[in-house]
Amino acid sequence: MLMPLVLLWGYKRLYKAPPQGSVVWETILVFREMIRRNGLRKMLKGGDAWWNSAKPSVIAEQDGTVDTQRIFWDDQFVDEIRQSLAACGVFFLIPIFLLADNGIGNQLNDMSAAMTLNSIPNDIMSNFNPLAIIVATPILTYGLYPLCERLGFPLRPMTRMSIGFLLATVEMIICAIVQNRIYKTSPCGSYATDCEEVSPVNLAWQIPIYIIPAVGELFVMVTSYELAYTRAPARMKGLVYAICLFSNAIPAAIGLALSKVITDPNLVIPYYVLAGATFVCAFLFPTVFRHLNEPIKVFAETDRMEGKEQPKAIQEKLYGDEEKQ
Repeated sequence: MLMPLVLLWGYKRLYKAPPQGSVVWETILVFREMIRRNGLRKMLKGGDAWWNSAKPSVIAEQDGTVDTQRIFWDDQFVDEIRQSLAACGVFFLIPIFLLADNGIGNQLNDMSAAMTLNSIPNDIMSNFNPLAIIVATPILTYGLYPLCERLGFPLRPMTRMSIGFLLATVEMIICAIVQNRIYKTSPCGSYATDCEEVSPVNLAWQIPIYIIPAVGELFVMVTSYELAYTRAPARMKGLVYAICLFSNAIPAAIGLALSKVITDPNLVIPYYVLAGATFVCAFLFPTVFRHLNEPIKVFAETDRMEGKEQPKAIQEKLYGDEEKQ
């Protein structure tokens, strides 16, 4: 309800870059040039030689000239694509966290259907997720993060991602324990979901299952949005942010595809699998992706956003000024 008012308040304070050509198409053309000069086999190896082959300065050195109608980007744009791909690599692990966030398909709903309610409506359980976010956000922002800074141990982006995935691991372990207990105590055994009699396991056991991943979202999702904005080059923020948000769609598609498969008596197995996956991922962030901990000081160059630094735009400006004179 307050968002329209916030947008009205910030409208004149926001920078609005003018419309330009598609940065996606320009990126495709850069890759086409690299493939044309190196072949597909070298693309898997990558390296400086692969990326430098599409830079106009290298092309001019090799060919003696550069066709600016075809090669209309500059050296920095090639480096920006490389930087963007490095930032996007971490986004492909986020679907694992989101799968663990509320289980795959209808796992948690099936769990609650087999539990003793004790006058607790099972449809209010999901409300603990947003409530936990509302409560935990100021605690982390004004409590934990400043405290770690003062102690000399700032929580860097990859450390926060690792903490979030470890919280997801804890959640999955709790889910596995609770679901296994339901199977053992249900009159129908491993087919407890559609059983006429419920297990004596109390529905309140689902409260930590919703609260823990909610706190994990503050470590993982907020950090991913931060990386999408600060790590993306000026002209590629929309593209990188779209890739970041696309990672949210992947677990939804997986959950929909597996919803008919993950049912009794196999509800425990996915919890074990996701617990192991999130635990492994937690150690990938501070190791494989540790380069993303380096702070970025310049991430909002307005001239770059407007395309003024592109070689073709610079030439048009120079020639246009000469014609006016």
